[in-house]
Amino acid sequence: MQLGMIGLGRMGGNIVRRLMKQGHTTVVYDKDPKAVAAVAADGAVGANAL
Repeated sequence: MQLGMIGLGRMGGNIVRRLMKQGHTTVVYDKDPKAVAAVAADGAVGANAL
């Protein structure tokens, strides 16, 4: 399943990582590009705009 997450703070980032471990594809966005890059390095697809 492909899922999206807006907001990669403490809770959003952990949710995305757990979803990826369960085999889901995730697309992520955060106002901080560094947060997107960190989660994208773990396998998520980063988005730079909503």
